[in-house]
Amino acid sequence: QSFRPYGFMANGEEIFFWDSEVAAVRQVAGFFSLENLERLLFLKENHKPLNSVQINATIVERAYQTEAIRRISEAIEVKKKRKALLVMATGTGKTRTIMALIDVFLRTHNAQRVLFLADRDGLVDQALTDGFKTFLPNESRARVRTYDLEDAKRKRICVSTLQTLEICYEKFTPADFDLIITDECHRSIYNKFTDVL
Repeated sequence: QSFRPYGFMANGEEIFFWDSEVAAVRQVAGFFSLENLERLLFLKENHKPLNSVQINATIVERAYQTEAIRRISEAIEVKKKRKALLVMATGTGKTRTIMALIDVFLRTHNAQRVLFLADRDGLVDQALTDGFKTFLPNESRARVRTYDLEDAKRKRICVSTLQTLEICYEKFTPADFDLIITDECHRSIYNKFTDVL
């Protein structure tokens, strides 16, 4: 099966990536690995619309959670947005909503590798145990640790604090993750968040 190849453009200082079938040229932090490009091609050839699958009702039970997932899916699928912001009050089920959103991305082949970032160990541990282990138990997951990055690179779901990723993000390629979720990282006092992403 033929496909239009991906393109990279560089001027000696900046690198740009172009998937001419999907989106306009965008600046990236570096070149993608062969494995990244093969995964992107697989996702391109096998993805289904985000709203084409049922949202897992065992993960989210409230109508506003389902509506939030549908609105994010619409922004990404129809409006071609690359970013979305979800604001929910304490106790409204942010963790469940995000787990269901990740589930939709994985089941529709819009993502194969997910990075979940938080600014505190407590939020990372909560995501691993109360989130991924409970609601997506069949997905391989690992915490990003500076002393064992190879384990994280083999898993579909990775979780990390922003502080850990600041130390080791250069060991990942710019396309190692298809979906990045940040949980309250705007509160980080380190102000390097944009650089890491």
